[in-house]
Amino acid sequence: MCKNEPLSKKDLMRLAPSIFTKSKCDKVSDRYSLVNTIDVLDELSNKGWEPYEVSQTKSKYGGGVYSKHMVRLRNSDINMGGDEIPEIVLTNSHDGRNSFKLHAGIFRLVCSNGLVIATQTFGSTKVRHQGFEMEDIIKVTESITEDLPNVIQCVDKFKMIKLSEDKKSEFVRRAVRIRWPEGNDFIKTNDILTPERDGDVGEDLWTVYNVVQEKMIKGGVSYNLKGGRQQTAREIINIDRRIDINKKLWELTEEYSS
Repeated sequence: MCKNEPLSKKDLMRLAPSIFTKSKCDKVSDRYSLVNTIDVLDELSNKGWEPYEVSQTKSKYGGGVYSKHMVRLRNSDINMGGDEIPEIVLTNSHDGRNSFKLHAGIFRLVCSNGLVIATQTFGSTKVRHQGFEMEDIIKVTESITEDLPNVIQCVDKFKMIKLSEDKKSEFVRRAVRIRWPEGNDFIKTNDILTPERDGDVGEDLWTVYNVVQEKMIKGGVSYNLKGGRQQTAREIINIDRRIDINKKLWELTEEYSS
């Protein structure tokens, strides 16, 4: 769920109850320390960061109380100007399979579409459950916040770069390979490049990237398979895959800005 106002704890409980889990999975070792997500969110709230979007994976084990979840946070005191809002993207679980992670992100008002910035550019930091200290989360959050001017500079650079028709087509082909690693020769380039709204019409790298990113993540593009049967690309729901595709698309965009 995503809205343009902070989510209440009632919203969080309804949409991602694993955020409130107070006990660790019985399959983990004694060295495992529970990183309670709601406690982290309360601490980040004291720093001005509030949750605006949340999701949780389905899990057969423990009724979902240990499931991986993702929370996107924004700080009303920090803005980039224009339609882009910087975010911190938090992922965690309580099943022993995942460390606590914080990523830098961007939310675009024009399309209500959350982007996740590539690891090597602005930093994605893991906090292990073993020996966890709340101070570690605060330090990581402050580090990401300090890097936000770099995000602004990078976005501004993307906006200044114009792509030729050939470059746009090449960008789409490479983006399709990220979403479909084995390839998808049935999708038409023009269907990917056609924006969903007038605000996304443009030839600059930033606009093209966002149009393509939305199609790769949210799906909705229809295409005919061999034999004529029509298929529509589905939205990427899996948290890990969503973040992975997002980051690889950002990395691809950086290549076109160098």
